[in-house]
Amino acid sequence: MNIKVTKASGLLEPFSEDKIRRSLKRAGAQPQVIDKILAQLIGRLHDGITTRAIYQQVFALLNQYQAGQGYQYSLKDALMQLGPSGYPFEKFVARLLDYLGYQTQTNIIMKGKCINHEIDVVANKDRKQYLIECKFHNRPGTKTRSKDALGIQARFEDLSHQFHQAWLITNTKLTSTAIKYGLCRGIKLLAWRYPGDLGLETLIQTNKLHPLTCLTFLNQQDRRLLYQNNLVLCRDLAPLSDKQLNDLGLNSQALAQVKQFFSLPNNIFI
Repeated sequence: MNIKVTKASGLLEPFSEDKIRRSLKRAGAQPQVIDKILAQLIGRLHDGITTRAIYQQVFALLNQYQAGQGYQYSLKDALMQLGPSGYPFEKFVARLLDYLGYQTQTNIIMKGKCINHEIDVVANKDRKQYLIECKFHNRPGTKTRSKDALGIQARFEDLSHQFHQAWLITNTKLTSTAIKYGLCRGIKLLAWRYPGDLGLETLIQTNKLHPLTCLTFLNQQDRRLLYQNNLVLCRDLAPLSDKQLNDLGLNSQALAQVKQFFSLPNNIFI
């Protein structure tokens, strides 16, 4: 098959059935479901189709054949919906670290040797304190670059008397120079597909720490209401009673869909 697809960057690349198969497998799709989706998808392809259009079709087909599983397939897109500002992403990173045994604070002003700094996340564990910079991007194809790693290193040096290590956490991929600089300077890097098989997406999926934005039926106003109630992860909604859900102020359609989603057997987010 010689179909060319248009990437988010505008560049063309050959369509890869293996890429779709691997992404569906990572999302937990069953082998027979993957075969059905690919059979239907291939019949709909045309030269120049965007990767976004392919994603939307695969997402819909996965939800059709394996109820609820499509929401896991949407993880990369869901992370980009933690905006338009980076603040929800910072809250998400803090909650992720909370579940991993850290104590966290967000948006803290700290006095350095030279100037004051606003820190995205301060994390503490085993008597060590970590300075965490959260780099959020909401445009597909955007990578976190070496200048971002340089910035966090400069901040760390001004605050080094208060922190054990600097971390850079991003929802996108890292450039090779960002990785090279981070490794050279001892910065802990966590990004999409980095490090190796232990990237951000693996950490989320392994620990079931999916952001609320995976629930694509929630609009921006719904999400804002949930953030205001310190609800950031899908799993935060699962233990809430009907009364607690009703008190959140969601519109009636979103409320019904939340209740229906968390009534599914073997829910992937809890």
